[in-house]
Amino acid sequence: PPRAAPSPRRPPPRTRAAQPLTALPATVGAQGLKSASASYMSAKQTDINAKMRAILIDWLVEVHHKFKLRPETMYLTVHLIDRYLEKEAVQRNKLQLVGITAMFVASKYEEIYAPECRDFVYISDKAYTREQILATEGSMLAKLNFQLTAPNAYVFLKRFCKVAGVLSAQRTHADLLASYLVELTLQEYDMLKYLPSTIAASAVFLALKTLGKEPWTSDLAQHAGYSEAALMPCVREINRLHKAAGGAKLQAVRKKYSQEKHGCIATFNPINLDGALVVN
Repeated sequence: PPRAAPSPRRPPPRTRAAQPLTALPATVGAQGLKSASASYMSAKQTDINAKMRAILIDWLVEVHHKFKLRPETMYLTVHLIDRYLEKEAVQRNKLQLVGITAMFVASKYEEIYAPECRDFVYISDKAYTREQILATEGSMLAKLNFQLTAPNAYVFLKRFCKVAGVLSAQRTHADLLASYLVELTLQEYDMLKYLPSTIAASAVFLALKTLGKEPWTSDLAQHAGYSEAALMPCVREINRLHKAAGGAKLQAVRKKYSQEKHGCIATFNPINLDGALVVN
């Protein structure tokens, strides 16, 4: 397996001023225009599949954790991978190259002190050279026409947690659980059929319900623009992922959220939507 590079000492992550909730409508409208198609794997790719994508993202979650990168960097990485694969057919022996290049690009966009190209050469166990990563970076930027930014589930998640009153400097169980649930969807190709705001809203709904709180208030419905009924298909799919997480082969996200600094939130039992807890 690829080796993990030693993590350089980094200063505390920067903070951004929160966008006003009134700024969300424009962001919501841009989601579908800048997201990869939910059918690109069958339409464009002949040598890779959704399972390979899931394995790649599971490994990248570990890389992201080793490098101590911002959450936004992981979401942008996955976004770049999907949009690039939508436009460019990739051989399976180059899929990891696409993944580390996407994180390289995302890091330069989101981080103050981004990992260098040589760090990604090392983290891939020198499977790819510096020149290959830089060439793939040029190809990726050209294919995406340098359009890197797009609304992601993390942006919506933070806003919806704020509306729900569970966002604070000392992270709450509801905030952590919602974050865990959203990250479980990153490696699931089938979840591309949902807009990022739908996934975020559904994760908040499910986190609150799992913790015995009112899952969907009138304030949440107003700010998110979703009724409870509209969220239920996505809520049920995330609930399925939550219940399956304990026995899944890919464990990077669950391992991350089992740590004390994340409140050991992955050890919390999932819930059936009829209210009965499911014991892992």
